[in-house]
Amino acid sequence: MKPYSKDGKAFAMPVFFGPTWCQQQPWDGGKGMADHYQPGDVHVIGITYETDEEILKQYIPDCYTLNAPQITVLVCEFLHLGWMDGRGYNLINVNCPVHFKGERDDLDGDLVLCMFEDNADPIIGGREMLGYSKLFCDIPAVRHNENRYVATASAYDFQFMKLEIDTSKPAADVAKATAWEKKSAGKMHYKYFPDSMEKGEDPKTNFTKAGISYPVILPKWEKPDDYPYELRTPEITWCDGTIQFNEPTWYDWPTNGYVGKGLASLPVKKVLAARQFVYDEPCEYAADYRLR
Repeated sequence: MKPYSKDGKAFAMPVFFGPTWCQQQPWDGGKGMADHYQPGDVHVIGITYETDEEILKQYIPDCYTLNAPQITVLVCEFLHLGWMDGRGYNLINVNCPVHFKGERDDLDGDLVLCMFEDNADPIIGGREMLGYSKLFCDIPAVRHNENRYVATASAYDFQFMKLEIDTSKPAADVAKATAWEKKSAGKMHYKYFPDSMEKGEDPKTNFTKAGISYPVILPKWEKPDDYPYELRTPEITWCDGTIQFNEPTWYDWPTNGYVGKGLASLPVKKVLAARQFVYDEPCEYAADYRLR
């Protein structure tokens, strides 16, 4: 069988046409995944809230332990991304603070429970290469009127999330909202792909066994000495806000509605803080590695 690897290049399905172009530019100097691209402009609104600890623990893989019953939701508008030749997309990141202790690694991080995007390309690359739990949904541009920012997310015309912040209202507890973020070594995930059955096995059990199943982390980015771009220092506006996840039925969202149902099961007990800021994102992912 033909080996789909060549000169250190990454392949992705379909493998037949050569190495993927995803963060591997084959011209203008031949940039690879570990090279520097123009950073993106990222506009962010977000919220951190306390939820039910026992319910949240049900969704945490056994290799992680929950540090605090907190959920952070960030809605990000990515603009002018170098690796997409100046294009962009929108993203929603849902994470909670966890700890991983294995045979080699012992560190805190932000476990990304799910990440929604409105563009298939970063979803495919993020799932197959990085092990991110990425899903598609419709994410309109954030509405902004004076002090008020509103973000929504929908699937099959069913609005499963609404996030609203008001920069004129003070945050309840920024210190508590950011305590575990400061200790985080990076974004943690659980990479999982089901296996295909062997010929002759029962089709009813197909895809029920794991082909790939292990935790991964993308460490916090550190600016290398040869980085050629200037990055602004984010100025965060801390404030108050609200968030609501609506529970879908199968009829509302017949594919990934189980994720929406899980998010809706986590009550908003107390909003700790909301935030709004703009930052530069290097979009460098080659440091992603398997936790052990």
